[in-house]
Amino acid sequence: MANIFISHSKRDEATVAAFCNVFARTQHGAFLAEFEAYAVPPWTQIKNWVQQSSALFVLLSPHLQTTPYTQNWVSYEVGLACALNKPVWVYEHWNNPVAFPIPYLTDYVMYNPASQEDLNAIRQLVEVYDQGPTLVLAGLGALLGAALSGGLGAGVGAVVGGAIGQRRPPGTPVRCPQVHCGITFRIYNRLQGLYCPACRGVMYVRWPDAT
Repeated sequence: MANIFISHSKRDEATVAAFCNVFARTQHGAFLAEFEAYAVPPWTQIKNWVQQSSALFVLLSPHLQTTPYTQNWVSYEVGLACALNKPVWVYEHWNNPVAFPIPYLTDYVMYNPASQEDLNAIRQLVEVYDQGPTLVLAGLGALLGAALSGGLGAGVGAVVGGAIGQRRPPGTPVRCPQVHCGITFRIYNRLQGLYCPACRGVMYVRWPDAT
């Protein structure tokens, strides 16, 4: 069974519960850092969990802006994932963008945490990390295209064909044009413009079929 480390604010109880429900319907486990239950020093447990994880999910929410303590731990967890060459997914609230840069990431999803359709589609993306012998992605594009809100599904559906049969998620690679950034990551929303999750600079996406 694959494990995924969830980097989050403990104030995001509803969102964390929603993601845990997503994981409960997959073959994956979730590592959730709750410092009160740690042996000391806590960084050792986090390092072990990130090492054992297939990927790290960052639940980017306005609560991350409320305390430097949480921000520092999120930065530490992302840094560990980068050093260990683990995929880092940034999940950002559709209606609540957060001016908190994540310098390293591989995948970016904007979603509505209150939308069951979005959560169902995220479950399909989570299942890409299945460690079984067969990875079945056929039909995933159609499912996500119908399910996700805010244009996210259309973006996934447009690119999923190239990912069928490969051990990687179906995202569209984009590159931040900011001269001080230049990071490349996969996006799952068909957005014309967004704030780069790594530097929070403005970037635009030119889709191949755009007129």
